Amino acid sequence: MTTAALDALLDKARALENRGDLTGAVAALQAAPAAMKERGLWQYARGALAFRQGQLEAAIAHFEKAVAVEPEVSEYRSNLGAALLEKARAGDATAAARALEVLKAALRWGPMLPEVHANYGLALLVAGRKEEALKACDDALALDPTHQTARYNRAAALSALDRPDDALQTLDALLAAAPHHAQALDSKQRLLQRLGRA
Repeated sequence: MTTAALDALLDKARALENRGDLTGAVAALQAAPAAMKERGLWQYARGALAFRQGQLEAAIAHFEKAVAVEPEVSEYRSNLGAALLEKARAGDATAAARALEVLKAALRWGPMLPEVHANYGLALLVAGRKEEALKACDDALALDPTHQTARYNRAAALSALDRPDDALQTLDALLAAAPHHAQALDSKQRLLQRLGRA
């Protein structure tokens, strides 16, 4: 089983997903040989599809396997942390603490992508550590100043720090780049109402 074969399979799954065929993308990955399914990258890809389908438990299981196989890839831990944060939003109190732990570990491996910092920022915010959350979002934006999730999480941290004008400015920058960002539009409306400017 070669890296080229895995790359070709992932390209096929990505093409199917981009056409809106998540079921086909999953089927393509599931048809892989058993040896390929042991690779961290396969587990990561399969977990990402499960996450997009709203199958949190399956996503978490795949991300955990990816981390076990390749613990040095911080992006695998980042996605595991993101899935755990979704579980926390659904009411699982222990998932938030575990997400924070997983994302902190991801940072130790020197992440190359801003998602790791953005997810860590959200986990810190959920934990009530607002200043640290803001710094994590700023770290993400240092890697990619246009990163939408980092901008959105930064606005949330600023709002939590009772800095609504700064939060609005951050949301405006996000909406200038992504005018249909539903969460940012909702957050901006809530902030304006809070400030009596709606």
